[in-house]
Amino acid sequence: MAFTNSGFPEIRAIFLAQFHPDQGPIVRMSVPEDAVDVGENAYTDTGATNRSSGLRDTGAMGRVMSPSSNFAHEPEVVELIKRTSARGGPNLVDSNKIDFNSIQTLIIPKLTLFERLITVNTGRFKVMCYPVAIEGNYARNVFIFNMCFAFDISADTKCYGPVVKRVGSLLKELEVTGRLLSDVAGTRALLTMMRQLVNKLNDHGEYQIELDLKGLSQPMASTGISIKLFPYYENPATIEAFHVPVKLVDFDVARRKSAQTVYQQHASNDIMWDLVLDKVAEGIDNVNHVRRIARQAQIPEPTVVLALQHLDYYGCIALVDIFQFSNVYEAQARVKDVMRNGWLQRECHAYVTRDGQAGTVTLERLIQLYATVRQRRTVAEWVVDNCIDVERFDVRRFIVFGVLHGMLRRVHCFPVLCTSVESSHNGSSRTGSNSGSGSGDEEPLKLEPRVVAMLDGTHHLDEICVAENKDAAAMRGLLDQYGEIEYVHL
Repeated sequence: MAFTNSGFPEIRAIFLAQFHPDQGPIVRMSVPEDAVDVGENAYTDTGATNRSSGLRDTGAMGRVMSPSSNFAHEPEVVELIKRTSARGGPNLVDSNKIDFNSIQTLIIPKLTLFERLITVNTGRFKVMCYPVAIEGNYARNVFIFNMCFAFDISADTKCYGPVVKRVGSLLKELEVTGRLLSDVAGTRALLTMMRQLVNKLNDHGEYQIELDLKGLSQPMASTGISIKLFPYYENPATIEAFHVPVKLVDFDVARRKSAQTVYQQHASNDIMWDLVLDKVAEGIDNVNHVRRIARQAQIPEPTVVLALQHLDYYGCIALVDIFQFSNVYEAQARVKDVMRNGWLQRECHAYVTRDGQAGTVTLERLIQLYATVRQRRTVAEWVVDNCIDVERFDVRRFIVFGVLHGMLRRVHCFPVLCTSVESSHNGSSRTGSNSGSGSGDEEPLKLEPRVVAMLDGTHHLDEICVAENKDAAAMRGLLDQYGEIEYVHL
């Protein structure tokens, strides 16, 4: 079966960097050979001695401390940006080559970054690496190397993270057992491996080789290395009770397609999905929020959330906020995409206009309306200001389409409790008891403790409304009766 490079970035170069005991950071070899520009001096940092001594942080027993044990709280992936040249300016560096001098202190870093995945942007390239330091009978008692992979600056290299880390770990093991990197006799095997890594991963997405280790202090004459690329998928999104799932695909078509994939034949009409997915899909109408879907389907809410995460993971739904005419939105810079993208204009026009009313709203009018959405104006006020005929124009779809395509952003309302009526009432009653007044005062409104705890500015009004099963207007009325509330819009 032929390999199709769908989503996998192309490796532009691979180079092996080492810390030389006399010269400092150097590039020992690269594929292609002229891929890295090392300049006249491969090492220009005057702090070589300090950096090498910094790598040998010793513990109580006088041994080199392991990065994994000494800095377990540090992140495993570090992204850095280094664009300036170490030799006076970008004009002195070939733009088609990797400027090693400008990133050498990041390729051979301090101990805190060893055995961690590092991404460095330099010029037109993105360099991924996994630096390794091995304690032993070496000059300065440590051997430092880094096998680096270079890609285009705009490439999405997340799928290469496990590959780069695995290559670094394998080379560390081969150096510990057979001195593959520190012994000159291993140069030929290393160069062969690097060439085949570039060719095989770019052409086939996987790499298998028997590495010739003859002449090295290796217990085996050869060893096999197997590496394969896999697509990278983000973790499922966090779904809350107030989120509204919006269909991105026709569930009936998706159900039929999945059945055909499983059975490799024409699916009949009685093919069914998982029972939970079927019940959840019935409740998705682009209006119901998660808690309402769970109640209608009579399924526990955590189970509904798992089903929706599954659908969201595979791009079947998107998540938006509860639409109400009291909501506030603001236009984003991506509104200009509607002006340039004809397909987006047609999709927006077809989605927003009601059936049989396609000619009532022009594309120019739609673009103008998106540009007029401003903060501190509710949707109801925006409808009145723009004289929109809601009988012919679906306002909810207009807002949802803008949110899904990044043209609009929801401005949430966060209620913050300053002082409650109950506390002020208790204070006044204590004062009034001495004077004999206040006996006829009404009891103040009481809210559930869980609601009061949410009035700390970290929970927006949608979340509180869904928790209490009330609409925004009723909830704001209750909150205003309870005490002095400040509403912060963010």
